[in-house]
Amino acid sequence: MVAASTPVAAPADAKIRDSRAANNLLLAAALGLTVVRLAIASYTGLVDDEAYYRIWSLAPSLSYLDHPPMVAWIIGAGRALAGDGTLGVRLLAPLIVLAGAAVLWRTALLLYGPDIARCAVWIMLAMPLLAVGGIIVTPDLPSVLFAGLVVWGIAELDRGRNAKWWLAIGLFAGLGLLSKYTNLFLGGTILLWLLATPENRKWFRAPELWIGGIIAALVASPVVIWNAEHDWASFTKQFGRVAHGGSAGLSYLIELIGGFALLESPLIATLALVGFIGVIRAAISQRRQSDVLLAAAIVPMLLYFCIHALHDRVQGNWPGPLYPFFAICAALGLTVVPMAWRRAAFVGALALGFATTALVYIHALHPLFQSAKDPTEQMRGWPALSDAIEKTREETGAAWLATSSYATTGQLMMGIKGRSEVAQLDERIRYIFLPPLPDALLSKPALYVELERRVDLPLLRKKFANISKVATLTRNNGSTSGATYVLYLVSAPLQPPLAMDDKR
Repeated sequence: MVAASTPVAAPADAKIRDSRAANNLLLAAALGLTVVRLAIASYTGLVDDEAYYRIWSLAPSLSYLDHPPMVAWIIGAGRALAGDGTLGVRLLAPLIVLAGAAVLWRTALLLYGPDIARCAVWIMLAMPLLAVGGIIVTPDLPSVLFAGLVVWGIAELDRGRNAKWWLAIGLFAGLGLLSKYTNLFLGGTILLWLLATPENRKWFRAPELWIGGIIAALVASPVVIWNAEHDWASFTKQFGRVAHGGSAGLSYLIELIGGFALLESPLIATLALVGFIGVIRAAISQRRQSDVLLAAAIVPMLLYFCIHALHDRVQGNWPGPLYPFFAICAALGLTVVPMAWRRAAFVGALALGFATTALVYIHALHPLFQSAKDPTEQMRGWPALSDAIEKTREETGAAWLATSSYATTGQLMMGIKGRSEVAQLDERIRYIFLPPLPDALLSKPALYVELERRVDLPLLRKKFANISKVATLTRNNGSTSGATYVLYLVSAPLQPPLAMDDKR
């Protein structure tokens, strides 16, 4: 009996060993990339949005004008652990992406098995958008994670038929709404999945489903409360984009498709398209639960962005929560490739994705080219410029620094680090969570600092009687000309300089 069973057991044991080795290799790659991202996060400067979100972390608030509060909590936790530097601000970004990879692995394992799970995580790691997101801390970071957690919760629910998973799904959905309004589309995912098959529709009778909905609402309630207290300012700002009256056309839709191709990497995007088409067909014709859930995870949000692109631009980061699901689609797309070419297609897709990511990382560290639209230029030259601005402030006798953009405000507050007060003269609703500056300080002369193309002289004339240009400084942003900032000494306020104006 023992001898007869050996030929059967040996291949099974070999397959288990191969699977463990493959899992260990993937884990080592994910951990290695996390270390690389932490190193780059500590070495490079902040982009404008990160510097702005850092301000949010300085004072707790139920929510903020531009986004819900999760990104502020993430930055605050990182600063508490690693200090108020670039590493502290970004500390949790690579770790959240690592957690997202683990969630994707488990979700794909439940839906399609271990081979697809490993392949999907490799593809996710190679996607340039998520690779950049593994360094830069923005609301997209937790948004992607909690979207993945919602779908993982549904996959666990479907596998184990344990109604208590609805409570976890409600928690993840609520935390997603505390991250970014885009996560509202996960409600569409849940509803579409529930309605897709008779088996799923039975969950409508489960009390846990409705309790989960209550949990989601309670967790997300700080955002609603903040908006109710501030004339629904954030809802108006963000949801106003839905009704934007731009001209209809295909240019933004083509741009959206091109963005997917570049930010996923072209070969990965091609495989994802093939896999997505197959998933949609199978979900409609066969109603297999795995395909139904993956289709439901993608379709509501993707459909909205396609419609939005018919009248306005969809920024490249907005569809971020879809990328892990497209990684699963790409892994499924590989199964359509003939066996003789499958390995080459997989390696080629990963190689192109990782190579693109490597170029982005290298360019962030040492510029490889110059472009007026290069977002990495925001990372460079701020410590030296901040020191020069502070020196000019002391020389001119100004008591505080004034700006007229959130980008300059955030970068100066990061660079000045409390040596002097910094305040944006307009859009004051962005900063109502901060303690007000003393009237005695605001009555004194200020040094207005702004990027040359953003200088707002009408705003200065509205606020101050005396305005005189005192200096022009250049930030070394990696280009030959640098970024030019103009400095004005302003005094004799005509009204409270930080009064709420028409622009709020």
